[in-house]
Amino acid sequence: MNSIESALGMLSEHFPGDVNVLQLKELTAWRTGGPAVSITVTSAGMLADLLGLTFSEGIPWFILGLGSNVLASDAGCTEVVIRLSGGLARTAWHRSEKGWDLKIGGGVHLPSLSGAACSRGASGLAFAIGIPGTLGGAVFMNAGAYGNSIADSLKSVTVLDYRGSVSTVPTRECCFGYRSSRFQEERTIITGVEMSLEPGDPALLRSEGKRILSLRREKFPLQYPNAGSVFKKPDEGISPGRLIEDAGLKGRAVGGAEVSRRHANFIINTGKATSDDIAELIGIVRESVLACSGVLLEEEIRYLGRRN
Repeated sequence: MNSIESALGMLSEHFPGDVNVLQLKELTAWRTGGPAVSITVTSAGMLADLLGLTFSEGIPWFILGLGSNVLASDAGCTEVVIRLSGGLARTAWHRSEKGWDLKIGGGVHLPSLSGAACSRGASGLAFAIGIPGTLGGAVFMNAGAYGNSIADSLKSVTVLDYRGSVSTVPTRECCFGYRSSRFQEERTIITGVEMSLEPGDPALLRSEGKRILSLRREKFPLQYPNAGSVFKKPDEGISPGRLIEDAGLKGRAVGGAEVSRRHANFIINTGKATSDDIAELIGIVRESVLACSGVLLEEEIRYLGRRN
């Protein structure tokens, strides 16, 4: 019995109706990837039970939001893919004298949260309009744009560890940095956050959100499947897109994967790309930029499944 069948049988016994075998290309923004066991978790209690079971049985897992910033193997993965829904994808709004206090599940869609904040007159999240992903993923990566980041408005982050134990981490202990947090070094799942947003004018915030969304549509190749920015901005301060463009790589292709001609730090799936195509192209870009500029680019994406 292979590992997928083994995990499927065991998890289905404990969580009947919540476990499926899905193709990762259906779950990831690049629209690539093979089969995986997927379980939809709807409560913190269910998640704690799941993590306790996977720990005791030695079953690896991977938390997946909307599948941006992830390259999944064409061969699939042995990790159980966990997706948050139900009570872990809800937002509670409370109006205070100083603005808005929010309790938000890790599975909440960031674009929806950003739009709702603008409509309610809660400032601080307009920058995230159009950023694909869940709030948990945004906190994990400390997602940001236009000089702002998700960490700016956080009060605390609640996580479950690999044994199913819960803890709440104040923002000052989250070790947020550029596209980084302590959670990238831990085997934890972000189940929720507390956030404070200052009051703002709803009309002005909606206008700002529309402006930012328009900028993203003009700048990025959103008509093709992509995982967002592939490489982090290096310490030298030059944008990855500029380094890649200077290396003459715009339009460089491997199979169905192509360095975007609109924004060089995006690799797009032109229709029939495989994960292997994308991985090979990432390697070509990294090596070419290093040869041309002496800068070694670091991926912003995460890998799921076997890598050749």
